[in-house]
Amino acid sequence: MDIKSQIIISLTSYKIISLLVGAAFAYMGYRLFSAGIWGHAGEVEGEFGDNKLVIKKAAPGTFFALFGAIIVSITLYKGLEFKDYTNDSSVESYVEIIEGDENDMPEKPPF
Repeated sequence: MDIKSQIIISLTSYKIISLLVGAAFAYMGYRLFSAGIWGHAGEVEGEFGDNKLVIKKAAPGTFFALFGAIIVSITLYKGLEFKDYTNDSSVESYVEIIEGDENDMPEKPPF
């Protein structure tokens, strides 16, 4: 299997696993709602641009469902992005050996 196939398989499996994890969190939130667990879990405040989201005294299922929805949304928004890094310019590296007294400092940095 060549490197391009491995990259495609790994990115695709990463995205699928991300979607499954987000869906699992959303499902757990749904199950907490349907089980009737309504304890006060806490507060969440978030801002993006001019918008503000405040959740106070929410049930635990709210946080699971919200977190799952965020994971799924970000995963779908980013999509799959394949880049070919094999055709980039080659990276040059070298080692410079400086002979002389060990206590002498070079006049300029070696890079």
